Amino acid sequence: MTQKLLSRRQFGTAAVALTTVGLAGCSDDETSSDDDDDGFDLDNPGDLTIYFENEDGEAVSTGLDITIENEEEEFTSNHGADVNDGELSGVSLIYEGEYTVTVESTDDEFDTVEETVTLEEEEDEELTLVLEGATPDSELDDEEEEAEEADDDQDEEGEDDEDGEDEEGEDDEDDE
Repeated sequence: MTQKLLSRRQFGTAAVALTTVGLAGCSDDETSSDDDDDGFDLDNPGDLTIYFENEDGEAVSTGLDITIENEEEEFTSNHGADVNDGELSGVSLIYEGEYTVTVESTDDEFDTVEETVTLEEEEDEELTLVLEGATPDSELDDEEEEAEEADDDQDEEGEDDEDGEDEEGEDDEDDE
């Protein structure tokens, strides 16, 4: 028996045929459904809104270091400067499930507070955290107003002195 050799044309045709058969199994099947897709799916959790207040129910927005963590998905999100009028909203969380919210004081005004919240698909959640001993926004606003008033008073006194008049409204020049 003699072994029959393949010509270049026969070899090329065989290679193309095998490649075509191999790739045919990889092409998208018109009858398959997209539900069986094993691709990457993102969760669609609802929005989380967190309110921060002191023991008197007054809003707290400053001196906060906030960490939101989902241990199951190894996801962590840090916030602090994002709090306005005692509210942190619009937090971009991409997984459903249980989150631990930890709030620490940047200036040691209150003890660390830790709460757990569960986010479900397309269900919004609200969480109120009481920070005992935290300075409320209203006191900070009062302090800022007092500081501004003191600055304005100093500016007015400086302007009077520049006009050549002392506090009694008399000219600084000697009357002759």
